[in-house]
Amino acid sequence: MDGLENAVAIRVDSLGDIARLASTLAARMFIMPVYRFPGSSGSVYMVQTIYKDYYKYYGVPIVYYYIHRGEEPASVRYILARADETGERVELSDRTRTGWVSIPVINLVEKPPYIPDDI
Repeated sequence: MDGLENAVAIRVDSLGDIARLASTLAARMFIMPVYRFPGSSGSVYMVQTIYKDYYKYYGVPIVYYYIHRGEEPASVRYILARADETGERVELSDRTRTGWVSIPVINLVEKPPYIPDDI
């Protein structure tokens, strides 16, 4: 796509970081799916937000992403997150689970054109 600027991309440390970001936004009534697409080093999980009222960058997307290099279920449809007195747990799943925050994963065939090439 000619003329399309790249998003601002910020790499996070873990899938848990992506889950916390998406679930925090969901708690504020924003529907925030996590997008997954194949990357050169593994599956890329990303959450997209935008700059708000930041001078000339108003409306420029910010993409927070994590590259997952481990085993994945055959059909990832949700990131499940749970935090309780025993700590935080984050899992990939093909279904929801009672008592967990279920974050939908939208599986993309390829990297969107506005995502920087080095991801």
